[in-house]
Amino acid sequence: MKNIRFLGDGGDGCGSKRKQVRRACDSCRRGKRRCLHDPGNDVLVRQEKGTTKKATVMVDLLDSRDNIHPVHHQPQESLDPRGTHEQTQHSSLPISTSRPTVPFAGPSSAHSLLLSACRDSNMVAPGIDLDAAHRLPYSRILRPSFQDMRAPPSERRPGVGPGYLPMVVRAVLPYLEIECLQMIPPRRDLEALIQIFREEIHPILPIVDFGTQALTEPANGDNPASIIMRQAICLAACKNASARQYLNLPGHEDGDTLAHTPRSFADMLFGALKIAQDIGLVSDRVELVQVLALMAFHSYGPDGDDEVARLFNQAVHFAYSAGLHYPSSPESPVPEARRVELLYSLLALDKIIAMTSGRPTIIHYSEICLPAYDDAIMGTLPPGFKLLLFLSKMLDQVLDLYRAQPAEEMAREKCVWETSWPEFEDLAKDCKIQTMEPPLQACLELLYHVIGVISYRPPQAPPRGQRAESTSNSTVLPTIQSAKVRHKYCAQKISFLLGLDTSKLPFIPYAASLSLTVALRNMSQATLESTRTMAKDDVERSLRVLEGLTETYWHAESTGTIGRQIFLGLI
Repeated sequence: MKNIRFLGDGGDGCGSKRKQVRRACDSCRRGKRRCLHDPGNDVLVRQEKGTTKKATVMVDLLDSRDNIHPVHHQPQESLDPRGTHEQTQHSSLPISTSRPTVPFAGPSSAHSLLLSACRDSNMVAPGIDLDAAHRLPYSRILRPSFQDMRAPPSERRPGVGPGYLPMVVRAVLPYLEIECLQMIPPRRDLEALIQIFREEIHPILPIVDFGTQALTEPANGDNPASIIMRQAICLAACKNASARQYLNLPGHEDGDTLAHTPRSFADMLFGALKIAQDIGLVSDRVELVQVLALMAFHSYGPDGDDEVARLFNQAVHFAYSAGLHYPSSPESPVPEARRVELLYSLLALDKIIAMTSGRPTIIHYSEICLPAYDDAIMGTLPPGFKLLLFLSKMLDQVLDLYRAQPAEEMAREKCVWETSWPEFEDLAKDCKIQTMEPPLQACLELLYHVIGVISYRPPQAPPRGQRAESTSNSTVLPTIQSAKVRHKYCAQKISFLLGLDTSKLPFIPYAASLSLTVALRNMSQATLESTRTMAKDDVERSLRVLEGLTETYWHAESTGTIGRQIFLGLI
């Protein structure tokens, strides 16, 4: 083989010119491309690298809808940016069973309550770790904002020009819009899902204004909000049992529709809605509030609660930007009755999200204007919505137990409710919900018992170096004793109600997890064999309920897996 002499090498410069070639730069050599770069100038190489990175961002954008899958469809290594290369190299090796890691969650969240049972002296749950998860998962790194590209020059942020985003992004944006708007069920299934939403969710939580222009006119691409609003309604309705036969979406080939499970259906719609939100397809603030609130119904994986909280925060932000926390004026486009409905819906959803995710609430009664209880507008609200508002006020009081506080305070046994606990039957009669369908009644009663369970907070582990306070039955305060009884009774009622057909609001998997938590704690603390046997039956029943909810909720799969590990450690 003839020797090749590279230009720029040291030497006397002799030799045939046909044997002299330029040395390819590292970038071109790795890509096996002809190199035209100046060996002494790396500017072009750096520019090309920058272009490649921008193109990679665009590919990630196009694939972002497919990145939202249930956690059991993703290898755990895919969530670690440092393990991406290793996963490719060792994909042929069997996946090792690593210790499950639960992301950080507040004290009222399902994971925290479930794992708090492990801190009891009689309970051992091997193989469960808590991780604060300060770093975003690799697949959830924030994408570039598209808002400035769609804005006229007068509305762009300072320093943002027409070339803010790569040319390939600006070229593909129209196709992203088409792709998002095509992700909608066929017309027959779409109408059925909207009807399910109107019957099973809207009477309790009237977030959607069916008189808005986006829903009164047919779905069409000329008004993207008319499609996106319908997608958000389908996302909220798909988890109900009556929606199973209508969960069809367009496939990637030949335009055929594919049937989905509730989780995969919600994941696909959530991905399309997420991109539609990023590229700014909904311009009306009030419509955007409704879309974001409905997107908060779906938590898709380990970082799903973070995304739910962020989306709901945006919904409240746009509600305040639209002035919904002030009374409507006569010339306001939002009537006062509708303002009250939407604001109260956000208020109730805020308490539910704070409870299930363990986060602080973001809407406070003292900072919004709402009518008095005896106001004429309050009389026009649906009965189920009235009861939900009362339960939300109860929940707001109960959540005081889970506010941030010193460790020595968390180590004490507390009960927030100092007076008699209201009976659900009495609340139902006052709000006249007996006229509602049984699934709606069961859903509201389920929330009532969820609040009853968390109204008693067992003492947490004391700070290191301090001894836990010991209280005998003779010194237990009556309020704490009644709270303990209510705690166990409500957990059993939850297990019973989950066996019925209930409307599916976001707290359903949380309720199932609470029932399992109480049963595990009763099993570990039982002294009589009969009590232990009954608690064991309750645990097995709760695990079966969670297993039945796995196709609908990621949280059901996660808490069911952890709960089964704890159960096996107790047997």
